[in-house]
Amino acid sequence: MIDTKKTQLWMIPFADLMTCLVILFLALYGFSYAMNIEMEKAVAIMQEELGVAEAEEKFRRAEAAGRMERELKKQIEEGTLKMEMTTSMIKLTFPAPILFDSGSAKLRPGARETLAPVAAGLKAMANQILVDGHTDAARVIGGRFASNRELSLMRAFSVIEFLASEGVPPERFGAFGYGEYRPAAPNDTEEGRALNRRIEITVLREEQTVEKTS
Repeated sequence: MIDTKKTQLWMIPFADLMTCLVILFLALYGFSYAMNIEMEKAVAIMQEELGVAEAEEKFRRAEAAGRMERELKKQIEEGTLKMEMTTSMIKLTFPAPILFDSGSAKLRPGARETLAPVAAGLKAMANQILVDGHTDAARVIGGRFASNRELSLMRAFSVIEFLASEGVPPERFGAFGYGEYRPAAPNDTEEGRALNRRIEITVLREEQTVEKTS
């Protein structure tokens, strides 16, 4: 007679192995989602050696993203720009006071110096670009704009107009104005409202089609 208890002992180390593999795959997934540029370039080089299609294009995109990160390092360290990078996109977040006066969609004089290195980085890339305007929830009173959404959209257009004047092809842009409807923080404190007043420039690192808001 076969001892079933002994024959099933293999299931214990097997279950432990499966648990470890699941943890490993989850860790690798999280790592790949926030993969740093140098690692991404290394992977692209290995893929090219193995004959993987589009490996050269992946390396070129990683190189351009790394160059942009280096060019914007000073602004990131000064806190005038927040940069988030994943394998699918690069997102640059500018606090609205850096670029615009309150209630205005006209770029401040200093904003051009802030955006110039961004334009230089974008020209080196062929990716599609989204420019999103956001505001806090304070009502628009007087002035030329009827709503926060209109104000945020016109701010996005102002940023695009400047970047295009610096040589970034206009057809690569999509503009969106979300007003107060996509807050980054609660609007019940001044700190939260300050975080909500922002411009986001997102560079799509994969082939995607965007439509420009009219």
